Amino acid sequence: MNIPHGNIGPVKVDIAYGGMWYCIVDLQQFQNQQQHNTQNNSNSNSNSNNSGAMKKLKLDPSCGKELCRIGEMIKVACREQFPVQHPTEDYPGCDILAFRDSGDNNNKKKNRNAVIMSNNELDWDKPETWTAMIDRSPCGTGTCAIMATLHARGLLKVGEPFEHYSIVGSKFVGTILEETTLPDDDGRIAIIPQIEGSAYITQYSEVVVDSEGDPFPEGYRVADIW
Repeated sequence: MNIPHGNIGPVKVDIAYGGMWYCIVDLQQFQNQQQHNTQNNSNSNSNSNNSGAMKKLKLDPSCGKELCRIGEMIKVACREQFPVQHPTEDYPGCDILAFRDSGDNNNKKKNRNAVIMSNNELDWDKPETWTAMIDRSPCGTGTCAIMATLHARGLLKVGEPFEHYSIVGSKFVGTILEETTLPDDDGRIAIIPQIEGSAYITQYSEVVVDSEGDPFPEGYRVADIW
């Protein structure tokens, strides 16, 4: 798949459903491409564009703004070029993106990810709209979609634990409980996933509104910090 703007170049993606439609992008493909280009001293335009835009992209909070910019463009291009529809309900996609990094050892059962969520409507002619925001958790629906992808590739079996870490290091553990088939469909295989994680109380608070003088009784919204 090619992205029409942003000097990104060709990108390989998976599309999977885990409660939302995900465009799943493995960052390892760009690292492998850069190594291949270096070894072969390649000067191809597509490879140069790809490595130029992605060479410093990694799943780290310091790259949050660039992950959002590139991720949103990839997601929208994926939706435009490869639209999908849920087989049993009216739900088109894809509508969210997950960057994956399986690490140097390519351990498929212990991955990091960053889920990119829209915060506006992207307009290809307006670069100021090439923005998004990042889920700080490993993401439940994203973990399910990625497990489904790995299972379809034969890389994750029923009953095997799957450790999934977010961009800030929080962890979910997913497990495929069983295979199933979609009702009223063509017999395609689906999975029944289980997600385990932890949550903590961080604050008790009381919010009040001054009915006479508060100029923003319904709150306000500005551009996301990333």
